[in-house]
Amino acid sequence: MNTPTARTDAAAREAFQPSQPALWRRVVDVVLRRYASVALLLILIIAFSVLSPQFLTRRNWQNLLVVQSVVTCMSFAATMPLVVGEFDLSLGSMIGLLAMLGAYLGGQHFTAETIIPAMLIAGLVAGAINGLLTVKLHISSFIATLGTGIVLSGVTLGISNGQVLFTGIPKLILTIGQGRWLGLGISVWLTLLLALIMFVVLEHTPFGRRLYAIGGSERVAFLAGIPTGRMKITTFAVAGLLVGVGSIFALGQTGAGNASFGPELLLPAYAAAFLSVTTYRPGYYNVPGIVIAIILLAVGFNGLNLLGAPFWAQPIFNGAVLLVAVVTARAESRHIKS
Repeated sequence: MNTPTARTDAAAREAFQPSQPALWRRVVDVVLRRYASVALLLILIIAFSVLSPQFLTRRNWQNLLVVQSVVTCMSFAATMPLVVGEFDLSLGSMIGLLAMLGAYLGGQHFTAETIIPAMLIAGLVAGAINGLLTVKLHISSFIATLGTGIVLSGVTLGISNGQVLFTGIPKLILTIGQGRWLGLGISVWLTLLLALIMFVVLEHTPFGRRLYAIGGSERVAFLAGIPTGRMKITTFAVAGLLVGVGSIFALGQTGAGNASFGPELLLPAYAAAFLSVTTYRPGYYNVPGIVIAIILLAVGFNGLNLLGAPFWAQPIFNGAVLLVAVVTARAESRHIKS
């Protein structure tokens, strides 16, 4: 026999229990927000595998991953300032200068033991200068890094005199760029190691949590005792160091320093960084999202290339993806704040 009290309790439980349609919509929303890029990547892989027999070959994927190791380093470098709410537009010119520096030193008969540290230190110093201009002189990072990027391009032309430098590149650097181990390029293995380090630092250390706190609200982070200025300078310096790693890969892969190399990598690097906001940790720049986005971009252009797309399709593809990434990132940010 149902008493009035029992009926009231049953009604209360029914009122507080989420309905199945509402729960299903919530699950779909979470899946789409976290794994839409993964789903799109799988769709592209299946489509290009059907349309092109060369797409899934071992050789094609080996080459694809080796080339993307440079872009991945660039995207990691772009992400460091983005996490604290800043931009670095000098990255493209910086990687061109560092690769040219390595080629120039090789032509002067320096060994890899000298050239590699020189490239890394030069990147670290260039990044630190960007940070000092932004933090100490209170120049917008957008303007400051745009200016330093122009300066770096000029220095690159000065070192090379507008020529391609290809003599004297040490064998160790060529091995890093072109060698393979267990079926994958050495630069790919090193990039995976770098991704693991970046992931641990950003996700599982106090340093990483402080960076995200600064990006969330610099004023609140400062009032909480976080040295926001020093940490911002550090992110720019680390970005330069990461570009230095990418420049070593680039020099080893091409075996030459080209004065025009670098600026074309800026768009895909930022596109991957912005796309990461929609994957793994929605609303936050993150390393797993960057890796997925890099592969997505690479698969998209590689598939189009195998299908006979013209050479000018790549900048159109990268620009379109960047626009979609920025719009998606803004929408995700509004969703997190709401």
